[in-house]
Amino acid sequence: MPTLISFLWHMHQPFYKDVVGNFYVMPWAYLHGTKDYLGMVELSGEFPDVHQTFNLVPSLVLQLEEYGTGAARDPLFDLAFAPAEELDDVARALIVKKFFPVPIRTMVEPFPRYVELLARRKEILTSQELRDIQVWWTLAWMDHARRPAWLVEKGRDFSLADQKFLRDLVLSTIREIVPAYRRHQEQGAIEISTTPFYHPILPLLVNSRVDDSSVPIDFHFPEDALEQLRRARTFMQERFGRAPQGLWPSEGSVSEGMAELVAQAGFSWMATDEGILAKSGVHVYDGSRYRLYQPYRRGNLTIFFRDRTISDLIGFHYMHGAPRDSAQDLVRRVKEIPQGSHVSIILDGENPWDYYSSSGRDFLRFVFEGIRQDPALEAVTLSEAGERMKPATLDWLAPGSWAGANFGIWMGHAEDHEAWAWIVRARSALMESKGKVAEERWSQAYEELLVAEGSDWMWWFGNDFTSDDDAIFDALFRRHIGNIYHLLDLPEPEGLEVPIKKSLAGRSGVMYQSSTDTA
Repeated sequence: MPTLISFLWHMHQPFYKDVVGNFYVMPWAYLHGTKDYLGMVELSGEFPDVHQTFNLVPSLVLQLEEYGTGAARDPLFDLAFAPAEELDDVARALIVKKFFPVPIRTMVEPFPRYVELLARRKEILTSQELRDIQVWWTLAWMDHARRPAWLVEKGRDFSLADQKFLRDLVLSTIREIVPAYRRHQEQGAIEISTTPFYHPILPLLVNSRVDDSSVPIDFHFPEDALEQLRRARTFMQERFGRAPQGLWPSEGSVSEGMAELVAQAGFSWMATDEGILAKSGVHVYDGSRYRLYQPYRRGNLTIFFRDRTISDLIGFHYMHGAPRDSAQDLVRRVKEIPQGSHVSIILDGENPWDYYSSSGRDFLRFVFEGIRQDPALEAVTLSEAGERMKPATLDWLAPGSWAGANFGIWMGHAEDHEAWAWIVRARSALMESKGKVAEERWSQAYEELLVAEGSDWMWWFGNDFTSDDDAIFDALFRRHIGNIYHLLDLPEPEGLEVPIKKSLAGRSGVMYQSSTDTA
């Protein structure tokens, strides 16, 4: 039996929409939609015998659907296609600030005109130069197979007609995403798995102290965890014609309690990180690595544990080498795994490709071709692996995530505790209002609660991570909490206007000022 390889590409962006304000505060869902969400699955069509699993988060698909209709109100989307001659000084400055993507090396430097404009961005630019920046921003974010070669060749002096053409192409590209995944799944080349609807840390919802009894905030919302799971499975079945069998839990976060809910919701398998297997008492290091390369059975669930080394090489390292050399190294490493084993390679399916030349497509083609040509290797979906591999018994599933096999990023800092306290307080107000407000408004408020439970907000609280968009994430989280009170016709609690992230003192209005000024 050959060594079985399962790639799982996790496709996710936070829920960037302010539902009550009816606008998107960040553009990443639509931008990755024009590049990676369609490009990755279409690339799989070139290698139909290299089966892969694509994990689609429902809240991402929901956003893509709205963009595809053209109804999404996104100030940066609108700014990308607005006539440069009609822009005010604030909008012109925003283009210069926002429309040069990072990393520069792979997304700007391949285009001479874009590089020229980057070097001159501190100067006073003409309307034509601003329009060239707008167009290059859109082109740089398009998949290589979709990017119009004639516009790239033109390079400069783009017209309003060019902008209109690109806007139509962006919308049509986004509209193709869901049908493309459904088509490739029906053809048998891919499997579609999913994640709880708004990407929450399920073990913490079930029991906030599941991994640390000293956590100062104690809550138990298993009903919300089950709701996020059931909504995800129903939503995905409606969009893709069949209910997903598999789950990549948000941040690979698992526990005994959440596993019971995952099975109850109808899933047959889920996946997490190798660190969880080790924490669960299965030694996978120092000569015992072979224990990682098989599925495990816990109750009614099959559980796969990802090879962290290989997954992280793709996510963080291979982009620095030549595509062929990096691909050969990956194939070599997989071939060193004992034959008859199964290796799970699971990682972010969109963000790494920004750092690869040609968005990683050359690298992936070399990888897939290397697997295809080697009879000792076979790429299968995770459901196919579960059918072909006899699982070992797992006596206990330890709580934890892919990050250090714990929940420290999301529950380890005073700022995390403050954010969770807002959720607990808002949820209490919501439950007390049930039956006292119109059912439609109560349901909308509950939706906002589910959004606020997502993992992405806590990712940026505390001192674990930081970015230029910290203030936006902070403000959007608090807006979701505030929307709960708004929908219940209750006053917002005092203090909600104050940033949770202490490094943002004095910047509480950053999201709404920039968004409304350009809407």
